[in-house]
Amino acid sequence: MEKLSSLCAALMMLISCGSLSSEPVEIVPGSIHKGLIEVLEPVASGIKTEGSNGVIIDYSNTSDGYIMVKADVTDKKLKTIITHENERYTYTTFPGNEWNVYPLQMGSGEYEVKVYENIEGDKYGVLNSLELEVIQSNQNKVYLYPHQYIWYTNDKNAIKLSFDICEGITSDAEKVTKIYDYITWYLSYDDEKAKNVENGYIPDVDSVLQSRKGICFDYSALFASMLRAQNIPVRLVMGYVEPNNLYHAWNQVYIEGKWVFMDPTFGSQAEQIDNLHRKAVFELTDKKGNIDK
Repeated sequence: MEKLSSLCAALMMLISCGSLSSEPVEIVPGSIHKGLIEVLEPVASGIKTEGSNGVIIDYSNTSDGYIMVKADVTDKKLKTIITHENERYTYTTFPGNEWNVYPLQMGSGEYEVKVYENIEGDKYGVLNSLELEVIQSNQNKVYLYPHQYIWYTNDKNAIKLSFDICEGITSDAEKVTKIYDYITWYLSYDDEKAKNVENGYIPDVDSVLQSRKGICFDYSALFASMLRAQNIPVRLVMGYVEPNNLYHAWNQVYIEGKWVFMDPTFGSQAEQIDNLHRKAVFELTDKKGNIDK
């Protein structure tokens, strides 16, 4: 996470703050859209579960691209590792009554899920494990649901704002543009947070919205949340980019049948740093291990 904030800060110094040709007007969330807000939300339906040592894995909705894990309260660190072929994702697992939601973004095939408990130091023991066959007829549906790194519900201010901004708009491309323009206008880069962000940090989209500032992870998570709420597939991408092989977060948006690079951290000036990490973006399109990590 330190590398992530360093890259964001370094690249922000390379560009000047551009202004939009027509600046958005600040919107109070929920002030425009008065209709029902419906978003896809993960559900632990209990149809298919695996329980062991106080840990439940609900894999009822793998075709939609996610699993859910719940663990008994403990003061020990827990983590979940999801493996598919030669790719692997590691997530923090928070104990308690709330479900942890993890994406299955590596496509169809055989997956292995293991939930670990920290024993001491760097040693972990397996609490629960599961092997499952995943069949996803829609490979992009996983990018429409919230999960641990892109978490939201229909009552979040970020989601209300998304519907406010998109009120009366039917084109996905226009929705993307309006939300992107608003975020890049509304937020400022948080240098102080970048200096002090802790390892394992996960954005809270409403907190980012309220503070009006954030690091690249915050920008990308907020952008993804607001677009997914509009039923537009979005990836949150993390990867090493030039200069200095530092860590950064950005997005890919599925528009008109293709994935399009977008970097809300740098707003309308992103094209000025195109040579710094556009190549990395397209490489990561195939290297799924860094997408929605």
